[in-house]
Amino acid sequence: MPTDPAGPGPAEGGAGPAPPAPRRGGGLILVVFALALAAIAGTTLALLPGGPKPPPISVVGGPFRLESSKGGVLESRTLQGRPFLVFFGFTQCPNVCPTTLADLGNLLDAFQAEGGTLEAYYITLDPERDTPALMREYMASFHERITGLTGTPEAIARVARDYRVSTKRVPLPDGGYTMEHTLMVYMMDRNGGFAGPLDLEAGHALALKQLHRLVSDGRNS
Repeated sequence: MPTDPAGPGPAEGGAGPAPPAPRRGGGLILVVFALALAAIAGTTLALLPGGPKPPPISVVGGPFRLESSKGGVLESRTLQGRPFLVFFGFTQCPNVCPTTLADLGNLLDAFQAEGGTLEAYYITLDPERDTPALMREYMASFHERITGLTGTPEAIARVARDYRVSTKRVPLPDGGYTMEHTLMVYMMDRNGGFAGPLDLEAGHALALKQLHRLVSDGRNS
């Protein structure tokens, strides 16, 4: 999936074996995951329904304890037994992040209409600016099943490392900064393992099939 600097572009993240190519600049994407997922590429993301299931993947994902936009603290251990989605970004991302969040919200509505239920978590990569209060205000514009998460810089760095997220602070001419980062919706199975990227770009028909498969057995389709 893409990365987002000053401005993001459309969300990427296919069911292909390698992560989406990142761009730089206003909608450009930072190249990420090349080394981290090389060992598992080709065995996890391109399997068709009914085909052999990929082995559990442990190199992506890990425990976290972060402050929730809905109040209190969310610990990943409370998600055991339930598949979920994870997406990284920051509130001052002008294009790709909010566009992806809106698209994901529409997908969750469609999934619910088909009898499915799934929670998604939007983890900031800019904890210095994205306070719990700001995350609460920001997430009010998106689907109620997408929860914003923030924490200390150390906690966010740990989660980003566990999820193999590439992130970089980029100075701006006005003295501020933006963030380049991996942009991908992670599908996590009921055991907290990485099941593959959610493919929003291919259309909701395929993405819905992925979600149904994720909920039924925790693996990508």
